Amino acid sequence: MNRDALLVIDVGNTNTVFGVYQKGEIEPSFHKRTVTRRDRTSDELGVFLKGFFHEANINPDNVGHAIYSSVVPGFNPIVSRMLEDWFHVKPLNVHYQMKLPFTIKYPRPFEIGADRLVNAAAVVTKPKNYIVVDMGTATTFCVISERNEYLGGVIAPGLKNSMDALIRNTAQLPPIIFQRPESVLGRSTIESLQSGFFYGWIGLLEGIIYELKQNFGSNFYVVGTGGLVSTIHNEHPGIFDEIDPLLTLKGLKVLFDLNTL
Repeated sequence: MNRDALLVIDVGNTNTVFGVYQKGEIEPSFHKRTVTRRDRTSDELGVFLKGFFHEANINPDNVGHAIYSSVVPGFNPIVSRMLEDWFHVKPLNVHYQMKLPFTIKYPRPFEIGADRLVNAAAVVTKPKNYIVVDMGTATTFCVISERNEYLGGVIAPGLKNSMDALIRNTAQLPPIIFQRPESVLGRSTIESLQSGFFYGWIGLLEGIIYELKQNFGSNFYVVGTGGLVSTIHNEHPGIFDEIDPLLTLKGLKVLFDLNTL
């Protein structure tokens, strides 16, 4: 049996993303996003994931390798057990002490989240000065130099969490869909909320990127990833030089190759 496929998993606080690379591929042939449920057992997770494989008409028995990154440490044993029991592979777990394609110029490297390491690994394949913006549960900014040095970053609130918190803690504000309103001046409560979040996050992103460029030089290439990055980029394309919703999965493959070849 051919067991050359690589299974990559990114466990976030809100969502977990799975992807499969067939041998020789530089893009995942299959990927899926689901809610991170910390109460799942390893068997439940295995059944759930194999269901995705069958949906995509991919034979799960072809998986012979796996790597995962996680910012939910308590869930790591569940993921490892699932991969060993259901896919019969011993996975790699991303951490700052593994072989990385960049050096860490950060006083406390053990504090860098696995997701940020993976994103940095994905971009340094093309040496430039990078700012990587990941719009996940938190909004993170990572700065990587053209010498492949991880310099540090910024952590801001997450967009969806902020929206949920405002609605949850106010009696008269309704849930909204994140989108650009017709005008910055809202003519209803919903339009006012949409304007506040859309233009508020445009201001947050542009402001932090501007300050980083002022401090480190303006020749930075800005890459965006994460759940709502496409909405922002499509409506306000001046913030990011490039967006890549699959950046984290690509970084996982980079780290797998580096640590196994």
